[in-house]
Amino acid sequence: MADNKTGFNRLGFAKTFVLPGLYVFLIPVVGLLFFLHAQSRLDVQSQEAVTKQIHDDPNLNVEQKTKATAFFREHPFSELVREEGFAEGLDGTLRFSFAAFRWMIRLSAWSLVAGLLVFLLAGLCVLLSMRSHRAQYFSLLAGWHVLRAYCAAQVVVQGILLFALSYWVTALWLERISLKLIAVTGIMAVAAVGALIAAIFKRTTIDHTAQGKVIEKGTDAPLWRELEKICSRVGTAPPDQVIVGIDDNFYVTEMPTRVGDKTYHGRTLYVSLSLVKQMDGAEVDAVLAHEMAHFSGQDTVYSKKISPLLVRYSHYLEALSGGLARPVYHFMHCFRALYELSLSKFGRQREFRADRIAMDVASPSAMAGGLLRVVAYSHFRNRVQSDLFEKEQALENANICERIEAGFPAFAANFASTEDVANLESTHPFDRHPSVALRLEAAGFTFDRERLQSLLATPGDGRWFWKITGAEQLERDEWNDFEQQFRDSHEQSLPYRFLPQTPEELAVVVKSFPEVQIDGKTGAVLLNYESIHASGWKFPVLFAEITECALDKNDLLQFKYERDGKHSVSIKMKDFAQNRQEALDSIGRYYARYKVAAEYQQHRAATAQKLDAREGEPD
Repeated sequence: MADNKTGFNRLGFAKTFVLPGLYVFLIPVVGLLFFLHAQSRLDVQSQEAVTKQIHDDPNLNVEQKTKATAFFREHPFSELVREEGFAEGLDGTLRFSFAAFRWMIRLSAWSLVAGLLVFLLAGLCVLLSMRSHRAQYFSLLAGWHVLRAYCAAQVVVQGILLFALSYWVTALWLERISLKLIAVTGIMAVAAVGALIAAIFKRTTIDHTAQGKVIEKGTDAPLWRELEKICSRVGTAPPDQVIVGIDDNFYVTEMPTRVGDKTYHGRTLYVSLSLVKQMDGAEVDAVLAHEMAHFSGQDTVYSKKISPLLVRYSHYLEALSGGLARPVYHFMHCFRALYELSLSKFGRQREFRADRIAMDVASPSAMAGGLLRVVAYSHFRNRVQSDLFEKEQALENANICERIEAGFPAFAANFASTEDVANLESTHPFDRHPSVALRLEAAGFTFDRERLQSLLATPGDGRWFWKITGAEQLERDEWNDFEQQFRDSHEQSLPYRFLPQTPEELAVVVKSFPEVQIDGKTGAVLLNYESIHASGWKFPVLFAEITECALDKNDLLQFKYERDGKHSVSIKMKDFAQNRQEALDSIGRYYARYKVAAEYQQHRAATAQKLDAREGEPD
């Protein structure tokens, strides 16, 4: 079964990444075949013309004619035209055609050979990246520079090839020229090169932003004393600063981290106040030992080096993702996916090593309990926030913190018995972690649901929470800010949920989408939450009736709608002069609100129908 699954995965990977990556060879292959054909065809035409001239020349005898004819059969014009003396005697158009074909053949051949070489080199870099952290970084660095240079050159070369093909295909086969096709191809090629140049010179920032308060060394003696004990047992120096907040995870980083208006450098540890409040002291010991192990293993050093490369890689891919650069995008995307295999491999190894160290510093049960409690907390918090966000009335008080604290102990006690717990992962701002089952098994801790459930049966003692001076006030301040942002976001989403059926729902929608009139030179547009009405129309058109809305080349905004048959109306946008963009934006915003609300209500009705069907099924 494992072999079949692996084979399926490899096949899926090849279909998703490798085969699209081979599209980079399509244009060069087509170009090479076409221009070889074009050159051969012109050679034949030229040979026929010169043979006729030789045959009709009265100054040549039979032997001379035979000898001259044999010479031109053995030496096609595409070869002879490279000799300056011979080329000077030819028509300028003929010389240009042969030169164009020759260079397009060279470009196509170069593109194919370079693609094969880069494919092999990048593949070698991927293989080397599997050896060690150091090899991973340097192979990724080398691969990035090679791929970036190759892809930039390929975009230019393939743009030239397509431009040449747009001219010569029609000229040679149809004996006519399509100026529109040539212009469109040229514009697309220039746009692709322009986007690529912008991506090459685009500066990227990779500072990480964290919400919380920074506790620097010497400012909180109890916290730092306990942390130094753990660092001593792990065999690493303490972090340069600790950030305490209310996120649902712990992590370490050496990336520049912005908190408020200040950016902190060096080694940073993030500690969740809300999590340590729910955990046993031994579980927090294990979690912090795990995080410090990332420092001792230089994991954060290589993450700091590799992260900028991955960010640049992503920006470069984004620039290649459209237009004529798409085949080159797939080529580069293939190797980004292959590098992900290396990144995932070492990511798993880092986590397994850190878990083993956590077990040595604390205990196997503390490591397992800490891991489970962190994952359970994140899972429960997401559920609480999702349930609150789905409420269809404004929230006077979210009380997320209180809801979590009241319900989490009971949730945690039964968490290990949930069906999908083995496949869950702990959250992290930079990396993906292996599943709970894989981490426990790698640490030699058998995944036994009953045993794991017993680890969470008793609520945590919160010992570490009280080691942090002013922890209660710090946590309360962070939750106040978070819950205010949560309520604001929730309230902003409400108008996009309702097709108002009650006065309360109507009030919510009208508050954000009141009736508005936008005046033009010869008329006006009147908008409300459910319809649009323009001067010259007999009656308003409901958004629910509109089947199509489009702005044509004459700057007419046309609406097709159904009401006892199909109808259409339009608005002359040029009549709005300076208010044109305001009118377009407002129409788009009001119509989009209706569309989003309609889709939301359809989804809600479908979900309710599925739930009713499940409840009606026999046990």
